[in-house]
Order: sequence, then structure tokens, then C-alpha cells
Amino acid sequence: MHHSHIDSVERPIKGPKPASKSSKPASKSSKPTSKTAKPASSSKAAGMDKPSSASKKNAASTAGNEEAIDKETLPAEEAAKPEPEHARTSEGAPAEKKRGGKRAHQDLSDVEMDDAATQLPDIKSARRGAGARGRGRASLEPSSDVDEGRPVAKRPRRRTTPLVGPLNALPLPIDPVHASDVSEGIAVQVSHGALPTTNRGDVLLRKLFVWGSGDCGQLGLGPTDAANPNKLTKAKPFGSKVISQMIDAGALGHGGVEVIAAGGMHSVLIDAKGSMLTTGSDDYGTLGRKHRGPADEAEDAYYSFAPVEGISPTGRGIVPGDDGGAEGDVERYRATRVASGDAVSVSLDDRGRLRSWGHFKDGEGAVCFSDSDADGCNREQWHPIPVPGTEHVQFAQVACGENHVLALTLDGQVLSWGVNVCSQLGRAANLRKASTKFTKREAPKDCLLTPAPIPGLSDCKAIFAGLSNGFAVTKSGKILAWGLNTKGQTGTGLKAPKVATPHAIAALSPARHDGAQVVSIVSGNFHTAFLLSNGEVYTCGDSDEGKLGLPSSHPALKDATASQPVVVREPQLVAFPDPPAWAPESAKTADGKTKIVALSAGMRFTLALAADGTLYSWGTTSDDAMGQPAEEEGGDQSKDTPTAVAMPGQAGAWRIMAAATAGQHSLALAVKPPQEDD
Repeated sequence: MHHSHIDSVERPIKGPKPASKSSKPASKSSKPTSKTAKPASSSKAAGMDKPSSASKKNAASTAGNEEAIDKETLPAEEAAKPEPEHARTSEGAPAEKKRGGKRAHQDLSDVEMDDAATQLPDIKSARRGAGARGRGRASLEPSSDVDEGRPVAKRPRRRTTPLVGPLNALPLPIDPVHASDVSEGIAVQVSHGALPTTNRGDVLLRKLFVWGSGDCGQLGLGPTDAANPNKLTKAKPFGSKVISQMIDAGALGHGGVEVIAAGGMHSVLIDAKGSMLTTGSDDYGTLGRKHRGPADEAEDAYYSFAPVEGISPTGRGIVPGDDGGAEGDVERYRATRVASGDAVSVSLDDRGRLRSWGHFKDGEGAVCFSDSDADGCNREQWHPIPVPGTEHVQFAQVACGENHVLALTLDGQVLSWGVNVCSQLGRAANLRKASTKFTKREAPKDCLLTPAPIPGLSDCKAIFAGLSNGFAVTKSGKILAWGLNTKGQTGTGLKAPKVATPHAIAALSPARHDGAQVVSIVSGNFHTAFLLSNGEVYTCGDSDEGKLGLPSSHPALKDATASQPVVVREPQLVAFPDPPAWAPESAKTADGKTKIVALSAGMRFTLALAADGTLYSWGTTSDDAMGQPAEEEGGDQSKDTPTAVAMPGQAGAWRIMAAATAGQHSLALAVKPPQEDD
């Protein structure tokens, strides 16, 4: 999660400069010597031109815009009253009765009031002092007291207006973890760079742990061998010895690994120097590197972590090329964030620049990457490049679904591109236009490969991508969802199988949760989990196989059977085990319960990370990615409710800082706090 902020500086709006020191008014015949030149737009992204005056008026009242999303974009078949199935609170009482019988998705006025932009001073009346022809600069004070027809009085103080900075912050590097961070129970917050890095004790190295299926090298454990044929599959968290040795030797920088991301059959990490390393399947550029180094076999080259090509925080790295592998000058790029889909990855650096590699698979399985025909990159991309149309845009956050990408700009716009089969892009397709660049082969189906803003979304401070969904949170805390909804996984309460445009999730409005806002959203095949700022987790969607983390006695599941699971359309509160005995009070909720701070989701399960460093999982998987022992050897891992994942050593010996999963395998970063007797 990324915390947004608004910087403001008060600066006076100056009136027209007098012609001379004389008190006499300037001659009517005098004309300005120059006019203000219109600034050229620096953005190349589709739809990213400088907003018109009309769009500025729209931006001045985001609440009005967001209300329009709910009403104007609702399809006719969805316009009927949505009657959420099993829309009950955790106590079993219908949610509507708590709100006086009002429909949940309409009761948003108390949230939207805060979403209006700050009103600027009205300068229309001040233009009278700028000349009848309107060529002078507008002034917020009269040109003289006589002009106002009143006695000479003390000149009023000059008005000021705030100069508002960007809504979202640049994605800066993540701070190292210190001993006091863990002892105070705030270790996970360090993953967002929110704390200073001095006077907090010794630096604790973030080590990499892996588990699940590694049959394509996604665990980075190296190739298999006859002596250890099962080394590529781990049923519970296992420390990566190779990465640990690199960290201990200082090869990955001060503090160890900063960021992890799990793709379909690959993994990406960012080290403390800002380099990106990948491992796993190398199909069509998935790893962002093509060379094999000294290895002759692909398994030897791609089953271990190695740097991507073409970029480096120092400007020296592996130069891309079929005959490459040679070191040379490359783009200087200090990576700070990365997200991965099934076979595509997107990264940001500390300047907000976006780079991407890999490929999407369209509705029929064809490989595609971009509408651009430059260097043949419309099929797949083998090393990180700027996505055509984003070269001059700064981003704060990126998110990947299975085959789509969302990117959040500093000013709160949300861009989307990729496959749109399930309406996961939140905008209408224009396939004819998208296909014009594909001259050597048939155009991809149901794809929009040029990044463009999602209509109606503005002033967003966070974005999240489910497998085939998209979510956004506005600065007021309003949550919007779109995409696949066959099992109610958008949380909107709508029964349509697809939600084509952003719709509000009324059940998670801050007004209904004592001001707590959604800070993270993850989604699997048919379920979604929402994390609130107060540490609570809510889930909705398909109740089968324990996906929702709710016990069978939960009111929302009263009609469910083993053969007939129910669809839960309104998000329900998930109960977690009590915090461990060693958890500090600061790592608990206000009422002393387990406080969750991060989420990740697989196809049929969810991982939840607590503030005390404990990882929980629930749901079902056949690939050991939940980190829970199977009831039968070779059987599925399955838990109906949140259950702690056991780390090596005694309880509390390792504190998890971050976790990521993609369904078949999982990754975690953990630190080992100093023992009391050390």
C-alpha cells in the first residue's frame, strides 16, 4: 500500500504590475507587449492531454463525478434494485436495517462531502480592474478604492490560495528494518518507507522464504538433480540459501530484499540497491532477460534469480540482444515497486517512471504486448521498456491482474491496458483502432494494449487488481470496483456477471466503519478480500472450499452445503485467532484483536499478514502454496478459517514483513529479531 499525501504552499495571486510609479492610471491606448504562451502537453498517453476548462470544473467536485459513475454507467439490466444474496452483518442482522432501510449502494452522501476539491477565490468580479478588454492579469483586489464607489479605506490584505501538490507520492525506496521496529510491533509498516532510519537499533536483514510448486523454477532454488529430485516443491516456508548468502555478503545492498512479486510461474524481487532479479518460466519474455550467462541449459539459467536486462540502478548492466549477455551501458533505473501478472510484469522507479516486459494472452490464447510496432514489440517484450504512451507520465502505483495492468498517476488518474474479456479494464473496447498496428499477424482479441484513463475515475489514491477485476479508492475513501462478477466478487451487490464500469462498494464506505478506509484489496478466481485501515478483513464471493475464511456457522453461509455453496455478495467480517503472547499492544486492534496489515491472494486461497509478523492463510490449493500441512500426503491444503503459517524454528523466531502469492507458489520476506538473551 502506498500512502498518499497533499503538499500545499500558500502563494499570493499578484495583481497587474503598475505602468510606472505615478499614481495616474495607465493610458487606455497602452497594450500588453506579450501574451502568455500556452504550455505544450508533455504527456503522450492516450487521453492524458491537458484537461480542458470543462474537465477542471468536473474535477472541482469529485463527489458529483463519482455519483455519476454509479447512476449513468449502470447497464439497463443492472438498473433494477440489486438484492444482495446473504447481505448480512457478522451478527446476522440484515445490513439494510442498520441504515434505516435505505439501499446500501445509494447511501454515500456522508462520504462524498469530503471529496469535493477546495474552492478557489472567485476572480470574475476582480477582472473589472484589469481593463475593459480583459487583456490585463486578473487581480483579487480593486485597482483603487474610488473604482468601488466607497471612501478611501485601509487597503485589504492580499488574498492567498494554496498551491496544491500532487495527490499521490512518488514510490520511494523502502527503509531498512531496525530492531526497534520489530519490538514495537510496527515492522510491517517499514515496508512502506514510513519510518526514519536512524536511532532504531541494528538493521535486520530481510531474508527470502519460498514455498509451493517450483516446477518451473519460480522458487529460485536452482535446477533439480538426481540426488534431490523433490527440491523444487516445498509444502511450508523454506529459506532461500542462495539469496541468504548473497544478502550476508552484501551483494544485494544494505538491508536485504526490499520488494517481492509472484507471477503465474515466475518471481521478481527488488534488492536494496534497486536491482530487479527474476526466476522461473522464460516463455515470451516473462523474466525480462534472454541471456543464459555461462549456463548451457535453460533450467540452469532460469531456475535461479538473476538481473533483468537493459536497466540498472548504476547505469551498468546486461545489454539486451540475442547475442547478448555482455555487460555495458544501460538505462539508469532504481526500481522501487514491481507487480506481476500471469506472464507480464510492470515496475516503477523512484522517479515514477514505468517499465514493463513479458506478454498478455488474449481471449483465444494468442500472445500480445503492445499496439506499437516499434522493434516488433507488439507480440512479446524480452526486457523492460517504457510502455508506449506512458513515457512522460509519472506514476505512484502499479497493479497486475492475470492479463491486465492498472497504473495510478501522481494526480490520481487510473490507466488500464491488457485483455478486456471480463471488463477488467473498466473501459469500453475499440478493437478496430487497437488492431491497426498489427500488420504481420491477426490482431489480438478483446485487448486494449494502449494505456488510457478509465472514464469517470479521478482523485484516486490507491488501485488494486484482482485476477480479472479492478478496484480503486478515492481520496475520500470511496471504493469502486469493476470486472468479473459471476460470484459477486466485486462486492458491489450487483448480480450481473460482468461490471463493465466502476461501481461503488457501499458496504465498505468509511461512514459504516467508524471512518476506517480500505487500504488493500486482493482477488482470486471467484473471491475477494478487503483490508481496512483498522486492521479488519472482509471477504465476499464464492463460499466454496473455504475461500471466504468464514466458519460454517456464519449467518451468511446458513443455506450453504458441501455440494451447494452460496454466493456472498456483500463483504463479511473475517475473524482471526487471538494475537500470540509475544505480540506487543501496538500490533493489536483497538479492542485487542489481531491486526492485519497486508493481503495477497491465490486462485482459491488468501494470505493475510498481521502487524506482529504472523502470516495466516485460508482456502484451498493443490500446489502447497498455502503453507499448511495437507491432511493426506499428496492431497490438497485446505483451511476454512484463518490459520497461522508455521515458520522455521520456534514461534516468533522469524517475523514476516511481506508476502506474495500467485496460486502455485508463495514468497515471503522475514527478519529475525534479536533474542532477549543476546
